[in-house]
Amino acid sequence: MTRRRRASALLPAAALAAAVLAGCAHHESSAGSDQGGASPSAPSASQLAHMQKLVDGADAAASAADKDASSDN
Repeated sequence: MTRRRRASALLPAAALAAAVLAGCAHHESSAGSDQGGASPSAPSASQLAHMQKLVDGADAAASAADKDASSDN
């Protein structure tokens, strides 16, 4: 596997990890509030749309990198 292909394979995973960490950071900071041991609320529709946009962008970038790598060979 070439470096470019490996890098393009990691893009969607990195974007997803960033989205998850960003979502968890909000919940961790509010863990000491009156919620106690309650489970966190579900993300809003706008948050889900934003995460989906990030994942779609990473997927498109990976596809473009794969296409570019294929044309180099």
